[in-house]
Amino acid sequence: MNAMRRGPLVAAGGLLGVGLGGFVDGILLHQLLQWHNMLSSVLPPDDLVSAKVNMFWDGLFHAFTWLMTAGGLMLLWRAGQRAEVPWSTRTFVGALLGGWGLFNAVEGLIDHQLLGVHHVKPGPHQLAWDLGFLAFGLLLLVAGGALIRAGRGDRPPRGGRATASLPRAPGG
Repeated sequence: MNAMRRGPLVAAGGLLGVGLGGFVDGILLHQLLQWHNMLSSVLPPDDLVSAKVNMFWDGLFHAFTWLMTAGGLMLLWRAGQRAEVPWSTRTFVGALLGGWGLFNAVEGLIDHQLLGVHHVKPGPHQLAWDLGFLAFGLLLLVAGGALIRAGRGDRPPRGGRATASLPRAPGG
């Protein structure tokens, strides 16, 4: 029997997690709650031109998250074709959470803290919101890592009958 390789499933889940985490950020914080745009701290969307520039950069952000999601789906499809890749829900969900956490950590550190191009929720408590965003990312990373570790022993059947462990009927 070939050794099980979880790497392809972790990579697929991680990339999907980055993309889907970015979609949650863009859809929830940028569009529905309208707390910020990509450049709202350096170019407040107070007039039509500034709003259009921010919308353009939000569009680039969404294009990036779409590419990450599409890449993750491609990797997931390829992993699903490989018999040595265990189809583990815990590993996959852990990688999704880890990818989302990685997105939050990188976006929170670079965009919110280092570049200051926008903050989660500008205003009197913006540092608390930014730190909460980072803490949520770290929580996702820790939870994702724990699930990936817990999935190490998962070896669901691949390419075989799902009912192979059920007793067979007499003469069957």
